Amino acid sequence: MDLHKKTEYALSLIADGDDTGVDLLYGCMGKVMLTVALGVLGDHYLAEDAVQESFLRIIKNINQYKTGTNAYAWVCRIVRNTAINMAKSEGIRKTGTLDEFSAVADSCSTAEEAVSRVLVESLMNSLHPPIVREMIYMKYFLDMTVREIAKEIGKSKSYVSKEIIKAEESMRRALGDAWTK
Repeated sequence: MDLHKKTEYALSLIADGDDTGVDLLYGCMGKVMLTVALGVLGDHYLAEDAVQESFLRIIKNINQYKTGTNAYAWVCRIVRNTAINMAKSEGIRKTGTLDEFSAVADSCSTAEEAVSRVLVESLMNSLHPPIVREMIYMKYFLDMTVREIAKEIGKSKSYVSKEIIKAEESMRRALGDAWTK
């Protein structure tokens, strides 16, 4: 069963009041949730607190999830919003970069994964303006649709689509340059 189906199944168990849904959700999404929270907060302990708070919010608001939509993105959005609220209450101000990639360095098990992580981090940081980085992050790491991204950032779908296409082309060119060196 793939990650999206497991997440959907876990949420359905939680909606039915079955505690095994929480365990299943933690098993399939725990690392992703921690990575999202870590990217917002920059502190491992606060990120763990944000993930725990996110589980409480997921359980409390499970009836707001529409079955068959993007469960993965829904969970990630809850974690992100929880972490942002926590950052505001803690007075944490992050820079415009996406530090999630650096934060997961200790979870890389092979040199190849570490190289891939550094390459992704470099590509993401090369995107300008910062809103474009956010859109790419939402699309590829939070698995959000163009419509969901547009709604989240308050821009039109055509704007989001055009900017994502330009960013993808820019990253393809950068990858081509990296492989030819």
